[in-house]
Amino acid sequence: MKIDDNLSLVFDVGACKGFSTPISRAVFEANFKIISAAKATLFYGNSSAVVNVSPVIAALTLKDEGKKIAESSGEEGDGGADAIIAEIKRLTLIMVSGANGWDMLPVDAAIQAGAMDAEEWQEALSELIFFTASYALARKADRPRAANGVCAITGLDTTSLSAEEFMASLPTSKKPETTGSKAGSSVPV
Repeated sequence: MKIDDNLSLVFDVGACKGFSTPISRAVFEANFKIISAAKATLFYGNSSAVVNVSPVIAALTLKDEGKKIAESSGEEGDGGADAIIAEIKRLTLIMVSGANGWDMLPVDAAIQAGAMDAEEWQEALSELIFFTASYALARKADRPRAANGVCAITGLDTTSLSAEEFMASLPTSKKPETTGSKAGSSVPV
């Protein structure tokens, strides 16, 4: 796996394929407190649960840590959690297989089309947040190792392809051709 500045994540979500570009450095820097608080809870709050539970609860943990940060500052709100989640959603596309090949849809459109459901998206979102917390907080030299480790735990994979290139690389399924004649029944009449 090659990890470079063109890193994107690919994953299965329901019967679809997901493609997500990680948050930018500017978004990370604007939200480092909540991301680092979520990572601390996910990775060090209960180290025996990291592999089994953390990828599943990362979105909930981010929201919880955001509320704690807001409360400690005497503010109401989510400490920026919803903004980070919205940014990850904005940076994610869903590839949906159809009769004419693959279509690329935003997350909400894929849910509305019935290509995946909201619970499947929440699971994928948690894995993306888990990746973000690990990767964005790693030193540059350690990011390939962090990406490899998180991908091994979550089933995410990395690519340096663009969304269009990734979609073009997906296999197309063809329906079997029919000859128009039906085989006779083997059941006696």
